[in-house]
Amino acid sequence: MRITREIAERVVATRIEDLAPDVVDYASTLAMSAFGAMVSGHRCTAGAETINYVRRHGGEPQATVLGADFKSSVELAGLANGTFAHATEYEDDSFPEAVSSYTLFPPLFALAEHLGSPGSRIIEAFVAGYEVQARIGLACREARRIGYMVLSLAGSIGVAAGAAKLLGLNAEKTAHAMSIAASQASGVGYQTGSVAHILEMGFSARNGVAAAYMAAEGMTGQLDVLEAPRGLMNMITGGKVENPENILVDWGAPYRIFEVGIKFYPCCFHLQRLIEATLDLKKERGLSADDLEKISVEVNAFFPTVVQHSEPRDEIEAQFSLPHSLAIAMLDDVVGPEGFSEERINDRRFRAFRPKVETIVREDWGWAPTGWTARMTFTLKGGEVVVREPTHSRGHPPDLLSFDECIEKFRGCVDGLLPDERIRRSIEMLRNLKDLPNACDLIAEVATVGAA
Repeated sequence: MRITREIAERVVATRIEDLAPDVVDYASTLAMSAFGAMVSGHRCTAGAETINYVRRHGGEPQATVLGADFKSSVELAGLANGTFAHATEYEDDSFPEAVSSYTLFPPLFALAEHLGSPGSRIIEAFVAGYEVQARIGLACREARRIGYMVLSLAGSIGVAAGAAKLLGLNAEKTAHAMSIAASQASGVGYQTGSVAHILEMGFSARNGVAAAYMAAEGMTGQLDVLEAPRGLMNMITGGKVENPENILVDWGAPYRIFEVGIKFYPCCFHLQRLIEATLDLKKERGLSADDLEKISVEVNAFFPTVVQHSEPRDEIEAQFSLPHSLAIAMLDDVVGPEGFSEERINDRRFRAFRPKVETIVREDWGWAPTGWTARMTFTLKGGEVVVREPTHSRGHPPDLLSFDECIEKFRGCVDGLLPDERIRRSIEMLRNLKDLPNACDLIAEVATVGAA
């Protein structure tokens, strides 16, 4: 098999004229979701520190560091904006490949700003780059079990492919870009709940763009780095690569962006359906936190490897805490960023509620990120028991959101940061991303706003 080379050929061959309208439309919707997080994430944990880091390291003023008052190199702006996007924990994911659209958009927008690329080229680069990382993720599901954070590992290679597409590299140089990125690709699943986890998306942005630039300069890597016996895919899976030929056989049939679910709650993907089920029951029954005696949640063996903080100590751990997330659902009117704040973590009502939530690990349910359904047992005071088995949440396949339905999420990120007129213009530019003449026009709507 010539997987690395043939992937590169398909990336080069991707043209917006050949993409179906629904592919273009959903890519624009995902871009809006990511863009809102990129703009707002500097207010989250590690935002100020990231800005300080990038400012100290300077670099050519090529691309805007969102939420700051300066530009830096494309690599460093990608690192910053990717870190901001991830810090919100709003990132949109697809499973079982375990990759995110948010890994790609920050560096692609940064590079497009520097190059003055039109929106149509961003869509091409995103769709192709996402297909790269998703197909690698599908073939390397064992890597997740071993402990890799595939979101950033495969994401580095997806970013390199997307950046090569924006730079107009030929197939050979695109393959070299992916090969160089493979030498930098990593990510540790155990880091969830820490700043290192947030940074991993920024690292992918920086490393993928750097790999594309290096390939453009003529630097090289092994052109079978993905599929070789001692190559990346065998290495990260311990030799358990799943149907690698399907990377090419299934390419674009359909594109994996249609498996991306849009998050509505700023926390781990695996908490989304559990929060929504709790909110639904609360609304149906008119329940308050005091009405609940206990919530028992049965999960498979994978779940606690990611959602691992029963008593969170800070905002990031709270975003990976089942007891705290359900406490927000029961105690707050909405599940938003403020619910994961240190103020809420230390609030006596939240401290009293969290012990009511019990996680029961069902080893007999196996180990897989998806393909299983949690069982939630709500025990009300008085003894009544209500059971819910949520299969998915709003905005997740097969119930994908339209562009207009996603505006709520975008506005939730940028309201209060941008004047309303800029918000309206940004929305329309993103709606018509394929016709945007120059990415700089979109970045200009939010540059210097909310400066640190």
